Amino acid sequence: MGAQYLLFHCTYTIPVAALLTIFYYPFFTRRDICKIAFLNILAVMATIPWDSYLIRHGIWSYPPDATFNRTFYDIPLEEVAFFVLQTSITGLVYCICSKAWVLPMYLPVQPVRRARDLGGVGMVASFAIGMICFVSAGGGTYFGLILIWALPVVFLQWMLVAPFILSLPWKVTTLPIVLPTVYLWVADRSAMAAGVWSIAPATQLGVHVFGLEIEEMLFFLVTNVMIVFGLVGFDYACAMADYTTICTGVAPGTTRDAVKDVLQAMIHPPAIHASVITDLQQAVARLHEKSQSMFVGSALFQGPVRVDLIYVYSFCRVIDDLIDEAEDAGEAQFWIAECQRCLDARIRPKEQARWASPKPPYDQTKQALLHRAIATLPLSRMTTQPLYDLLKGFGMDLAFTAQSTEKSTEKDRVISPIATEHDLDRYATYVASTVAELVLDLLHHHYNQSQLYNHIAMARAGREMGKALQCVNIARDIHRDAAIGRVYIPTTWLAEAGLTPADILVNPRSPAAYAMQARLLDKAEGLYGKARGAIEELPAGIRGPVRTTVESYMEIGRYLRERRGESLRTARKMRLPVGRRLRVAWLGML
Repeated sequence: MGAQYLLFHCTYTIPVAALLTIFYYPFFTRRDICKIAFLNILAVMATIPWDSYLIRHGIWSYPPDATFNRTFYDIPLEEVAFFVLQTSITGLVYCICSKAWVLPMYLPVQPVRRARDLGGVGMVASFAIGMICFVSAGGGTYFGLILIWALPVVFLQWMLVAPFILSLPWKVTTLPIVLPTVYLWVADRSAMAAGVWSIAPATQLGVHVFGLEIEEMLFFLVTNVMIVFGLVGFDYACAMADYTTICTGVAPGTTRDAVKDVLQAMIHPPAIHASVITDLQQAVARLHEKSQSMFVGSALFQGPVRVDLIYVYSFCRVIDDLIDEAEDAGEAQFWIAECQRCLDARIRPKEQARWASPKPPYDQTKQALLHRAIATLPLSRMTTQPLYDLLKGFGMDLAFTAQSTEKSTEKDRVISPIATEHDLDRYATYVASTVAELVLDLLHHHYNQSQLYNHIAMARAGREMGKALQCVNIARDIHRDAAIGRVYIPTTWLAEAGLTPADILVNPRSPAAYAMQARLLDKAEGLYGKARGAIEELPAGIRGPVRTTVESYMEIGRYLRERRGESLRTARKMRLPVGRRLRVAWLGML
């Protein structure tokens, strides 16, 4: 009786599994836990008969001093633990690699029978080679046993899930296979050199790569392929269930309903419409390119609610870009009017004839982009008034645009629409509280069917928090806004310091500008403090993501204070260091 195998686990497998678990722990979802647990059960059940056969026939062996001699069907318990640890390590790597990806957008629209069939033929041929090696006995026995044990499982997985596997980014499928496989190759080489386990020489091909038997390399490769393909299959079923919810708007009310939806999607896969997938792909690409914070923030949610949030964020990004990139106030006003017309047409389609376009569009492509962004909004799952209020906020921005087109050089002619603190509150309500209301409406639809919290009170807190986050945005972007002729600091605040908006435009780096930044942050922290407690009343499934989103913004405010005006020196957007963002996210999701 010995502890060599246990020492191997303590050196190679347990520390890695523990580190991955600690790192990913706050981001675990019920789906993650279910699929890793389910794969562990399958891995143990599938491996025990095969492993037991190898040991009973002397192909695998363990020295008496390597294990505690406690066995299950002749398999040392340390070996059974290895099955669980390997599956968990690979599963955690897969979860980390796939966390940010929006899986429903990779649902295949067109069949990929050629690639699937070619892969299937290759597996059948490999299986035949394995049978020949096994029947021939001798040095190819172990190699053949690996192939004839693993390939039927991989073949079944491939034939069922190949279209989804091929459509996913390589980072989702290849990395979770390669990284654990290479690591376990290194660990296995060390274990075999130490005599923790051994393979009968008569059953080996005798081919070594970097000192490791080719059979062992094949074993870890195919087992990790099985694990990852199994996880992808689980996500494929979930993605189809999510797709159905996206199209119907009917969210599962309980965990049991969610499981039923997944099983239903597996038995009767929904017809995938290209237009739905294209709209989702374009919305994701837009956020990924132009609003990383919104994209990463949405990744903290899962399933259909994340897709709904992406559509809302995408709409906000589209209309914001159209107005900011307008050549003059007239074009910006057109896009606001066009947006309102399209919203009216969707909300009151029977009156659509009344909503004629006010004038020919400036750009047909941009108009089509706006129309698709509005068409994808999940209006049935949220109130619509915040959308109109958002347009009012953009209308306030037009006051800056109008002045910039006049090319005024006179200091006293620079007039800001943010004259008082009340105007600041009104503007923040229009452009930020509205988004918070829309988000809470979606969360309420997907998660609060049991009325776990007061929706009206939560919406009120959301509006206050939205204003807080907008104050942080304004404080961060004083220089960036000044570069495009905008000052969102209340004129009355500036007057108290003997300044005008023109002074900020001329010198956004001044100590006076820093004092205004500090005052904005004070206001943000006051609003945040009043609304912060409401987050803890949210259901567990969304409490962490909402908390993390809010804390990420507030951490920007804390960082601004630490840097003491550094963000005012340049018009570039200040970002939190990656390590700090990860720390905030990890703590926020706990």
